[in-house]
This record gives sequence, C-alpha cells and structure tokens, in this order.
Amino acid sequence: MDNESLPHYMRIAASVASRISMGEFREGQKISGRSVLSSEYSVSPETVRKALRVLADMGIVTVREGSGTVVLSAEKAKSYLETVQVRQDQIDMRKRLQLLFKEYSTIGKQMSEIISDLMTAGSVPLPSEQSLPNYEVRVPEDSDKLGMSIGELRFWQCTGATIVAIRRGQNVRISPGPYVELQAGDVLVYVGAPECRQAVERLLESGKTDRSLFRIQEQITTAIHAKELSVIAESLGAKMGDITDVRALTKGMTNRSYLFTCKDKRYILRIPGEGTGDLIDRALEAESYQAIAGLGFCDDPAYLNPKNGLKVTRFLENVRSCDPYSDADLERAMAMLRRLHGMRLQVDHSFDLMEHIEFYESLWKGKPSMYPDYARTKENVLSLQRFVSLHRAEPCLTHIDAVPDNFLFYRREDGTEGLQLTDWEYAGMQDPHVDIAMFCIYSGYGREQTDHLIDLYFEGKCDWAIRVKIYCYIAICGLLWSNWCEYKHHLGVDFSDYALAQYNYARDYYNIVQKELASK
Repeated sequence: MDNESLPHYMRIAASVASRISMGEFREGQKISGRSVLSSEYSVSPETVRKALRVLADMGIVTVREGSGTVVLSAEKAKSYLETVQVRQDQIDMRKRLQLLFKEYSTIGKQMSEIISDLMTAGSVPLPSEQSLPNYEVRVPEDSDKLGMSIGELRFWQCTGATIVAIRRGQNVRISPGPYVELQAGDVLVYVGAPECRQAVERLLESGKTDRSLFRIQEQITTAIHAKELSVIAESLGAKMGDITDVRALTKGMTNRSYLFTCKDKRYILRIPGEGTGDLIDRALEAESYQAIAGLGFCDDPAYLNPKNGLKVTRFLENVRSCDPYSDADLERAMAMLRRLHGMRLQVDHSFDLMEHIEFYESLWKGKPSMYPDYARTKENVLSLQRFVSLHRAEPCLTHIDAVPDNFLFYRREDGTEGLQLTDWEYAGMQDPHVDIAMFCIYSGYGREQTDHLIDLYFEGKCDWAIRVKIYCYIAICGLLWSNWCEYKHHLGVDFSDYALAQYNYARDYYNIVQKELASK
C-alpha cells in the first residue's frame, strides 16, 4: 500500500497495524517503546505517539502510562488497514484519473499526427480527370455511437476508411478532425476500398460501447499501434479493413489483450502492459516460441514482434483455465509439464531466480519495501540457495509462469477437449521443478495441496530432498513475484492480496524448510 499521500503518523499507524495483522506483534504482546519505534521508522517520538494514539482509538492497542503499549486485537488491525486502504485508493484513483486525462490529451494529439501520417503515406495520385471514389453512410438515430468522437471510435483503424466530410443538416464540415463527435442523422462522406463499406456500417450499428475513461484510453492505446495492425493484417493474408470487432478483454497482470475478427476468424492481440519493457526481453520470448514450435504445447503465434512484444494468436473456442482443485485437470497439466521437461529442450538464455529477485528490487529505484521485515525475509530466502544447489536438476527449457491460468482447455473441432500451455514470455533454462513451485503459489495452495501436486507430478515417487527443494523454490519464487508486484505497484498497478500472498509464501515456506531440515 502506497501511503505517501497520508499524514506521516498515519503511515506509521498503518505499518504497525500491518505488523499486528501479519502476526509479528501478537495479541497480548507488548510493543517496543516509542523511542525504539521512532528510531526504527526514523521519525520523532511525537509522531510515534500520534500513531499509537490512532491505534488505541480504534481498539487495536492499549497505551498504558508507565507500562507501554499492548496489542489488543489483530482483527481490528485488519479492519483498520482496510479503512486506510479505501482512503488511499480514493487518493490514488483521483491521481490516476488526473494522469489519464493528461495522457488522453497527449495521446489524442499523437493519434491525430499518426492518422495524418497514414493518410499522407497512403495517398495515391489520380489523373486530374478522375474523381476520387467516395461513399456515404447515415448515422442511425438509435446508434450507441452518438456523442463519440471519430478518434474514440478508431474509425480508420476499425474500417480502413477515412472520413473526408460530415454533412449535418444544411452544413458540411470538410476534413473533420478526430475530436468531432457524431450526431444522429449525420451523413459521413468517406473514402476507401469498396470492401470497407461493410466495416463502416458494422461499426455504426454494432452493440453497446463502454464510454468509461478507461475504455477510451484502451481504444486510443490500440490506435497508436495502427501501423503495426496493418502489418498484422498483412501477416494474416488480409487488409486493414478486414480487421473488425476489436474489443478489449480482461486486463491481465502483465499485458493487455484484445479480441478481433479477421476474415471470419477470431484472434487475440497482446499488447505489453505498463513497465513490461523493463521486465521481459521479447527477443528471448521469441526464441522460446521457436524452441517449442510444432511440438503441440500451444499454437505457434500468427504474429510476434520480438522488439515490442506485440503478439497475435488464434482464439480458442469454448476455452477454460485449469481448475487447480480438480484432479482430472491437474493430472493432465502435470503430464504436459512432465512431457515438456522430459524433452530437455535447450535455448540460449536462462531465467535466474536470484538475479531476478535483485533485478526487480533494483527497479524500485531506492524506494523501501512496503514490508517492514523485508531485509530479514530476503536474507532468509537467499540462504536457501545452498540446499537448492545440492539438489538442483539438470537445467532445461522451463516455462517459469506455469500457473493454472496458462493451462487452457478448449474444444477441438472433433468434439474432444484439447490442452495448451500458453504465455511463454518468462521461459528460459532453469531447474524444471521451478514450474511446480510456480503452480502452487499462484493457486494459493497450502502445504497439503502442495504435497498433493508434487505427488501427481512425480506419480507418487518424489524423495524427501526433492520435495524440500520444491519448498525452497516456493519461498524463492514467492519473494521473486512479491518484488515484481512491488515494482508494478510503483507504476500504479496494485495486486493487493496476491502481492501479500506471495510475500507470505517467502516467509512461511522458509520456516517449513527449516523445520524439515531440523527433523533430519
């Protein structure tokens, strides 16, 4: 939680409440004195006093003169954190909204320039005696596009046509810009290939359009990639006007995805999300896709740009993700992982877990972790390297992000259910047992379910050392993704409960490993 907009003493209060809710300070336990806390947080004792007074007012602690501060309720600490989070979320949303309006203005100008460039680049000189072919369409009275601007509609990007004039009653507006809004009865005069006429009519008559600012920003983001979309259309053996019905799908943790239709076939366009360029080398991703090409783990991308990460894949019909609590699904998913690992595929790059922990932390630009005990947790996790190195399996191409959402069950044309393992952007050379750990932490597994998955993968034949090594990987990967979440948090993308769960895996499974080692 980013508390930089809150008063200083409230930030301290939230931090202490967080430590209480996570069990560092337990009910009935006496908290360190004001002088100790002021030194720990680098603030004055008066600031600490105000923070503790807030917690006392909420019934979280009791402050007794002469005997110190005692924890009363972890449950109330959690409730207080939720209240603080709501307040911070409101502050963050206001800031984000202000930034979006600024981005919207800037991107709108960029969009106008791009459209102008595209129109100039696409112009073809005609003999003076030949008139420019043009078409007209009337905006329906009941169109849900009323009040939307040409830019918001991505008119050119969705249709391949360019509006040269709008006839509104007795008035004609020549060469309207991207900010002109459509009104009922407007007659749009446009130029383009004959096949664009159907796309124009479909755009004006299609279903309801989400008018939210977020959706508009998504549309404009897509428009910035207009030149790339033209290349994508060509790679599919089509023209720009053949790309229709573009709509945003649920925003993922790393990327934004769009569904579109091209020549009656549906595809998924992936656009890398905020800060992704700092996290993923797309050329290495392309190398991984090349290594698995034709092996049946997933469809080969229809288009993949190794520079900016834009990717197009076939849309799978009747698709569902792997259910992490269904043995039938888990058995098929683990069988696919065994097949992948058994092929011992090789690429020229690796995914080093410890290096990535340090790398993601470096992206914080010197900002401290949101977790007060981060330094100790990190030290504990790094100490697990010794055990891991003693029992590490021979490296091979490992998916790294082998989580339930990336195992996709779908319906084949013959009616049977197929399975694909998608999203290979983190893949690289690594101990293949890392994939098992990744599946566990994303699924939110406890110890019992983790052991069950290990037994499924190894078909009941996993020895003690390898099992404990996987516990080590769960702790290491928990810290890895916790650091990743903190970086995304600094960019304004918050994963809240997921981020905390990853950090808890780092702490909890370190303790589990220590108990296992002590038992031997």
